[in-house]
Amino acid sequence: MESPLEAQQPPAYGAHQADMTETTEEQPTLNGLAKKIQKLTQNLTESLEKNGVAPCTFAVNSPATYSTDSPEIFMMRQTLIENLQDMIYLVQGPNESIFNYAHSVIPDAACLNILNYFNFWDAVPLDGSASYTEISKHVNLPQDVVERILKHATSLRIFSETEPGKRTTRIQHSFRSAPLARSKGLQGLVATTLDVAGAPMMAMPQALEKYSSGKPELTGDINETAFALLHHDDAYGKFANTWDMLEHDGAGSKKGWRQRQFTDFMEYIKEIFSLEDVVSDSFDWGSLGSATVVDIAGSAGVDAFHLATKFPALRITVQDLPQVAPVFQKNHAALEEDLRSRVSFVEHDMFDPQPISADVYLIKQILHDWPDAEAVKLLRALIPALRPGARVILVEYIGSKEDGEGGEEEEEEVPRILRGMGSATDLRIMALFNTKERPVSAWRRIFTEADERFEVKDVKAEKTAFYAVVEAVWRG
Repeated sequence: MESPLEAQQPPAYGAHQADMTETTEEQPTLNGLAKKIQKLTQNLTESLEKNGVAPCTFAVNSPATYSTDSPEIFMMRQTLIENLQDMIYLVQGPNESIFNYAHSVIPDAACLNILNYFNFWDAVPLDGSASYTEISKHVNLPQDVVERILKHATSLRIFSETEPGKRTTRIQHSFRSAPLARSKGLQGLVATTLDVAGAPMMAMPQALEKYSSGKPELTGDINETAFALLHHDDAYGKFANTWDMLEHDGAGSKKGWRQRQFTDFMEYIKEIFSLEDVVSDSFDWGSLGSATVVDIAGSAGVDAFHLATKFPALRITVQDLPQVAPVFQKNHAALEEDLRSRVSFVEHDMFDPQPISADVYLIKQILHDWPDAEAVKLLRALIPALRPGARVILVEYIGSKEDGEGGEEEEEEVPRILRGMGSATDLRIMALFNTKERPVSAWRRIFTEADERFEVKDVKAEKTAFYAVVEAVWRG
C-alpha cells in the first residue's frame, strides 16, 4: 500500500525529470555530498584540535559553543552545516522534506517556548533527575501536559529519559537543555524570538493582506504590523508595539518581566557576536582624547564599561528606560572606582529631545527595529544637543545588498545558511515593526532625510560581516 507521500507523486515523475531541471550548474548528489561532508568534517576536526578548541558532544557537560573567534573555523562550520542540510533535503526528497518541515516546525517551536515560559529548566537538577510528578509541581501544570510536552522535547534531544519508554522513567538534562538551565541570556533569546515574535509572525498573512496587498511596497506604519493586528484588542493586554509589551506586560512584581528577559538576551547577543569588540573597533576612540560619549538605549552598560576600560579618557553616559536601571546599577556596582566614576546611567526615552551635549552618540542595533519615519525621528531628537563636529555612530546589521553595493554575485559568496540567518531576522522585524534589515545606502538616506547637516563620513562593512558601522558628523 502506498504512503500518503507516494500518492502525491505525479505519474512517471522520474521519466522526464532531467528535462525539467536542465541547468548549467552540477546538481548535488548523495555520494557527492557525502564526500564533501567527510572532507569538511575532517578539516574541521583537525582545525579544532590545532587551535585547542574543545568539540561539542552529546554529554550534559558538553561545551555550549565552539569557543573560538577564528573566522576560518566559523565559516568551515557554516559550510558543513549547509551541506548536511542539503543531504537531509536530498535523502527526504522534495515532497517529504516540505511535509516533514510543515508537520513539525510549529510543534517544535511551541514545545521549546512552553519549556522556556514555564521554566522547566529549573525543574530538573543539573546533577540529577526529576519525576514527572516533581516537574509538574514545579511548573504548576497538569502532569499529563508535562508528560506530553517532555515526550516531544526528548525527541528533539531537549532533556532525556533515564529509562526511555518506561513509565518509571525520570527526566534529566541533556546537552541541549543544560545550557538553557545555565544561561539567562539563552532563555531570553528563546523568549524574545518565540514568545514575543512567534505569534505575530504566524499572523503575517492576515496583516499583509489587510495592510499591504495590492500596494507597491510594504506599509511603513508601525500601527499596521502583524504584531499590532494581533494585539490591538488582545485579551492578554493591549500593546501598541513590541517595546510597549516589553515594558508593561505583567502586574505587580512581575511587571516588566519581559524587559528584564530582553536585557539578558541583548547581553547574550553581544557576547556571542563579540559586539563589544565591534564597538571598540568601530572608531578611533583614542584620537578623541578626553571626550564624552552617550550610549543611546545602551541597556545594562556592558559596551560602555568595555569602552571605558580600553579608553580611559572617555566619560560615558548610558541612556535607557527606567526598567533597565536596576540591571545597570548591579553591573555598575561591581566595577572598580575609576570606571564607576566615568560611566553613569540616565533614564531617557530616545525619541525625546536629547538633553546631553556630547562628542559622540553611539546607537547600536536600535534603528533597524524601527520603520524609516521612527528612525528619522530618533536622529532628529539628537539635534537640540548637537555641536558642530559631533559624531553619530551606528552599529547595525547589514541587510541585502542593493545595486551598486556588491549586487547578487557578491551576496552569493556568503554561505546560504548565513543568508538564511539574516533573512529570518528580516522577516521577524517585518512582523514586529514593518521595517527591514537595511543595506548601507539606506542608512545614508535616513541620515539625509533626518537633516542634511548630517554628513556620512565613513562606512565600514565587510561582505561576510554581520554588522556595518556608519559614522556621521554634524555640520550644523
